[in-house]
Amino acid sequence: MTSLNAAQSRATDALWEHYQQGSDLPHEAFENLGFSDGLAIQADIRRRRLANGAIQIGWKVGLTSDRARKQVGIDDRPFGHLMQKFDSGVSLLASSVNGATIEPEMCFTIGEPISGADVDPGSVPSRIEKVSAGYELNERRAMVGGNLAMLVADNLTNWAIVEGSGVAPDEVPDIDETEIVQYCNGEERFRCFHHQEVDNPFVSIARLAATLHRFDLGLEVGQKIITGAYTRYPVAPGENWVAEYSGIGRVETSYE
Repeated sequence: MTSLNAAQSRATDALWEHYQQGSDLPHEAFENLGFSDGLAIQADIRRRRLANGAIQIGWKVGLTSDRARKQVGIDDRPFGHLMQKFDSGVSLLASSVNGATIEPEMCFTIGEPISGADVDPGSVPSRIEKVSAGYELNERRAMVGGNLAMLVADNLTNWAIVEGSGVAPDEVPDIDETEIVQYCNGEERFRCFHHQEVDNPFVSIARLAATLHRFDLGLEVGQKIITGAYTRYPVAPGENWVAEYSGIGRVETSYE
């Protein structure tokens, strides 16, 4: 396990206290911290959650488009640890998530362990059990505040994921040519091909493994991995959201 330095430890303790007791947001503890500090803090927050009995279901990969990386000026792939998953068709209370947003993303199920600093992206498909249509559900948390360290430490705004139907990777001839169509209440809202918005997902998974390796972590059998958003929409009561992924499947979520 990677040790925290004094500044990282103070920020981790303050963030943990906020999560556990609702204390004031620890903005001051993050003022002089950066991207790598945020990763270290998040890794320790994850460790504390698991030690307290929480169950991790997977990981998300951040900064999976040139646009996103240029925006923050970092050529890296932060992780987020996923702690909550729903099956397609779930109905949720929009009011239960502050500033709830929905993002269509591919969801991969790990079939064989993937770890190390130099994973060959070409080896990734054979270690994937299934690729599914998916959603990431995010919430607007006051932690963000324009501070990158805080955003990364606070798990990249993830709240949950939704997993829809899927197929084995070898059933998809060219995953970068997957077309994603997003509907709300039957009306088309968005359409793109995977390669137009985010990186090749197998490259992203390899880069995720490299980032996790810094913290002596890896991708484990059964974990779910989401590899970047095509678009994002706020949600409201009375909405039904469906995303269709050509050759892969569909995912659906409703809000009350």
